Amino acid sequence: MSVTRVVIGLPLYNHAEDLPEALESLLIQSFLDFRLVCVDDQSTDGTGNIVQEYAKHDSRITYSRNPRRLGMIGNWRRVFCLAMEQVPAAEYFAWASDHDIWHPRWLQVLVRALDQSPGVVLAYPQNHRIGPDGLTEKKPWMFETVGLNDIRTRFRLTMRHMSAGNMIYGLGRADAIKRAGVFRRVLVPDRLLLMELALEGQFQQVPEVLWFRRWYGPIFSLGRQRRAFFPDGRPLYAFLPWWIGHAAVLSWNLGVLGQCCPRIGRVVGFRFGVRYLWLAGLLHARQQLKQLRVDLFEHATFLKPIYVKCRGVFRRSMRFCGKLERQCRQVATTDEGRRKFVRDMRVRLGDLVRSATFPLGRVLLRILVSLPLMRGWVIPWLAREEIHQVPSGPEVFSMRKALKVASSGQGPIIVGPWLSEVGFEVLYWIPFLVWATKEFEIDRDRLIVVSRGGAHAWYRDFAEHHEDIFGMMSLKQFRKRNDARWRDGGNQKQMVSGTFDEFIVNLVKNRRGLTDVNVIHPSIMYRLLRYYWYEKGAISLLNKHSVYRTMPATGGDALAKTLPEKFIAVRFYFRPSFPDTPENRGLVVRMIKRLANRMPVVLLNTGLSVDDHRDFDPGVGRGIHTVDHLMTPTTNLEVQSSIIARSRAFVGTYGGLSYLGPFYGVPTIGLFSNEAELVPTHLDVSRRLARHLGTSLVTLDVKELSMVELLCDTLDGADSGIAEPIISPALASRMRVLS
Repeated sequence: MSVTRVVIGLPLYNHAEDLPEALESLLIQSFLDFRLVCVDDQSTDGTGNIVQEYAKHDSRITYSRNPRRLGMIGNWRRVFCLAMEQVPAAEYFAWASDHDIWHPRWLQVLVRALDQSPGVVLAYPQNHRIGPDGLTEKKPWMFETVGLNDIRTRFRLTMRHMSAGNMIYGLGRADAIKRAGVFRRVLVPDRLLLMELALEGQFQQVPEVLWFRRWYGPIFSLGRQRRAFFPDGRPLYAFLPWWIGHAAVLSWNLGVLGQCCPRIGRVVGFRFGVRYLWLAGLLHARQQLKQLRVDLFEHATFLKPIYVKCRGVFRRSMRFCGKLERQCRQVATTDEGRRKFVRDMRVRLGDLVRSATFPLGRVLLRILVSLPLMRGWVIPWLAREEIHQVPSGPEVFSMRKALKVASSGQGPIIVGPWLSEVGFEVLYWIPFLVWATKEFEIDRDRLIVVSRGGAHAWYRDFAEHHEDIFGMMSLKQFRKRNDARWRDGGNQKQMVSGTFDEFIVNLVKNRRGLTDVNVIHPSIMYRLLRYYWYEKGAISLLNKHSVYRTMPATGGDALAKTLPEKFIAVRFYFRPSFPDTPENRGLVVRMIKRLANRMPVVLLNTGLSVDDHRDFDPGVGRGIHTVDHLMTPTTNLEVQSSIIARSRAFVGTYGGLSYLGPFYGVPTIGLFSNEAELVPTHLDVSRRLARHLGTSLVTLDVKELSMVELLCDTLDGADSGIAEPIISPALASRMRVLS
């Protein structure tokens, strides 16, 4: 039996609003072998109920509530102690906050970093701040001591360059954290812990943004720490300057008790304490001067422009003088050298002139901003529209502007044409349109949705009219023109409206006798959400511009007469994440036969070549039904939707139709075999979608199917009274469709 290698400690206190998103981001980590220890420090906002609800469905979570308020230091220490009690053999430990968000690969990447570098005691990623209005534009902070074997150098650089609030949430070696005293009962304990860990080993920063930290502004204050750390009363030493308390602790533990690994000796340890007192005192003095400058400019705002101007002039003058001196020394006595010197001087003179005129422009801008119209209407509107979000802010503005123009007037609006993948249409395009029609109050009678394959059923609740592309051209013509579009654009994504898009729009206009129409093109959605897909924007970007709801009821009563009363819908096709290999073919055949032994199976193979997905035909057999004879280019998606909506479950290749099951309340299993071809954000959205709609969407690597077979056999044994179930009720309900 394998031993859990990683324990994550989650101190809880009154963050119920952000807690569910934090828990979900931890539970969907690609590294699964961890325990999540949650300790509630007497929260009063329903935090405990939220964690206990999650714990019912995930056995990795343990929850406990302190009998009395311990404060932040006491709670963080108790989290670590409970974690070590529950998993004594754990190699790695990390504290997590109850309001931040982690990338699905966060734990996997940090574990790999520690595994590969035995000399590293703490690994942490780069991070982005999440403000009240989304990601902030502050660049990720960077610092590490990898490769520094000299303890004194590590100690000095850590003191000078550490960012305690960022590094303390890294993944560390549990034994090193224990030797470093965990969280000592002093002010600013995270800095002290990191200084002691610097004596234990090296720090490594992973060059990826894997942590999204909620930022509530510069709220650091010693008074606030005294209240939060010591709820039963502040000890006298808590009123000493923090760096004096740290130096005393270091001198006592290193110089008197000799507690350090590797051992450095008591004399050297005492010197480290004295050195810390000196370095931390200088750092504190620098911080106080900086704060004094900030306070001065807050009360005497007229001085700040003067200060900035003088500082800029001084720095530019020093740089200019240095470059000029170096050039004068390097100028050759030849005519070419002198001409080059004159050219460079002209360039620098131009730079100086521009730098002198730019302040005038800034003054004019400040005058413009101070106008009542700007302050009372323009600036609040920009803030409301989230124009300040970087880098998605300009796209939010462009998107809203395009939708406002398209929705203006009372004329018809062509929505589309949609030429990309089915998965993106179901998962993003339709929810985006639902949001847009509500946000801009667009009458459903004005909308003409242009899609293909009978997808009009998906739009029925907000769009009155529909045009099917295959009703205007043959399948062969569509493939030829669409393949040309892919070659020109480099992929399927409709980032711009191309010639094929415009050709279809003209066909719709001619078919309906329209002359003047507005168009809502998919490029509006693609350009906006690409920032989230490529991890340059938070999940809030999608949440604020999408509305997920159950799909409208499908028709097809006549179709129901041709189907079994109870059945499982299945569709497997090959794609980069599920390539055409002998192993995958054999797996699909075995899985379909096993499903057919339990319940009739309806294959959703279309027999059509609409896109680059190649259906796999496992052949017919007992309990296997085919419906490809019912499929036509203009009805294939409608038929598949009707069948999925009536099924007990859907099993198939992950992507495309596997997203459709949750919209109809149908439990779904999507398989893949090449995880490198998957986009983590799509996996995250699909799982959030399933939870939001109250159904299950399980995504499995084919390597995990042996565990699924074990679970199914266990369920069979439990039903017959042979064995006790070994899985949670939530997982059992998901797997019941296979038993």
